[in-house]
Amino acid sequence: MLNAAFQAGDPAGDLAQEAVKLHRQWLSYYWHSYSKEAHIGLAQMYVDDERFRAYYDQKQPGTAAFLRDAVLVFAGKKK
Repeated sequence: MLNAAFQAGDPAGDLAQEAVKLHRQWLSYYWHSYSKEAHIGLAQMYVDDERFRAYYDQKQPGTAAFLRDAVLVFAGKKK
């Protein structure tokens, strides 16, 4: 879903926001509690840490930044 959302190109779009909801759901398997701030921090780490960026960008460069932007929209920090 993230790849399709990236292709659509809109971090605020339905596909991107659905991908973020799935990412949040995945996090809930590992985090005892959820916070938007922690989710934003994790998404930023995906961009800042070359290991995570390489993973997310391996098929489509820019995917890590796209996911971060989608998380920012989800958290109400970006339009």
